[in-house]
Amino acid sequence: MIIVCDIGNSFIKSAIFNNETPTNYNVNKDFSSIIKLIKSKEISTVVISAVVPSKLKLLLKELSSFISVKSFLIHKGLKFNLLIKYSTPNTLGMDRICSAEGAFYLVKTSGDSKSFKKGDYILSVDCGTATTINIIQHPNIFLGGLIAPGLDMMFSALNTITAELPKLAANNYKSLIGNSTKTSIASGVINSTVGLIHQTIVSLANPPKNIFITGGNAKYIIPHLKYDIKYEKALVLYGIKAIYDRNVNII
Repeated sequence: MIIVCDIGNSFIKSAIFNNETPTNYNVNKDFSSIIKLIKSKEISTVVISAVVPSKLKLLLKELSSFISVKSFLIHKGLKFNLLIKYSTPNTLGMDRICSAEGAFYLVKTSGDSKSFKKGDYILSVDCGTATTINIIQHPNIFLGGLIAPGLDMMFSALNTITAELPKLAANNYKSLIGNSTKTSIASGVINSTVGLIHQTIVSLANPPKNIFITGGNAKYIIPHLKYDIKYEKALVLYGIKAIYDRNVNII
């Protein structure tokens, strides 16, 4: 069995993959759940994607005490299932690649795989510290996408940059038209993200049938979306596992 780990800006997500199905899914601020699984399960490898180098260093130090457990780091020098068409690949975050790889994997291995054909797109939307939308064009081309502030970042900016606006959160949302300053701020932040997603969908030449959303703030966005969008909490972990599978036998 392997543990797949996504070290993000705010949280560390992990799961055990025994064949193709994730189990023991965890979201934590630290590595305690990963260490606990290593001690209680027969883990051969920890596969890691990280966007925070300092946290990665800490995990690798923890893992070094387990002689029988290998570490496998996801990085840009590996082979991907997607063809990366990005003008600045050195600045493309691994979290975005893994999110897109996860969406691509789920489409290709689903019963609806034939729905992805020439002219079609797959979207992965990650509502985390930042909100990112990644666009895949048939057959497997990663075109790029959009990066915007996440919900918490927008709420924080309105509070810190302006003189009199309060610090709020997504659960302050009531309706599209806010009838107070608090509810107006909440509506502006939530609907900025909803509008970003909707605008991306309608602007593509062929509106995508396969759209996936993930991330801690997804639950605040999903109720307001008009399209058939699939929520997958382990989307990035699926992508990390797909990249690992692509490379494990050639390294």
